[in-house]
Amino acid sequence: MPNSPNPEPDTYDDAFRDLMARRRRPGIGAALKRADPRPTSPSQVLLLGLALAVVGWLFPVVHLAMLVGITLLVVGVVTGLMQPHSRRVVWRGRAIDLPADETWATRLYRALYRSS
Repeated sequence: MPNSPNPEPDTYDDAFRDLMARRRRPGIGAALKRADPRPTSPSQVLLLGLALAVVGWLFPVVHLAMLVGITLLVVGVVTGLMQPHSRRVVWRGRAIDLPADETWATRLYRALYRSS
């Protein structure tokens, strides 16, 4: 097939240039990771809940902020208790960190919080 386009580059320089162009191109995954609004830990949820509860307590006009703050405090404490913990075992004289078991609580925690 003489008319079909050749997808392979002609030289090493062309291949290297294509590779560098592909690496320089910002991917949609990188943009989504930067724009991820989820908190990284339950402590951030607790701080936001505490701030909203104090604002709602000090200013009765925004009483709804206190209710939202208390709700966030409860969510932060509950998800903090669900935080997955890895196990450290010793195998052949080396310490190995095993990931947490995959349970519904672990999946919920990973859905609520982004990894840092």
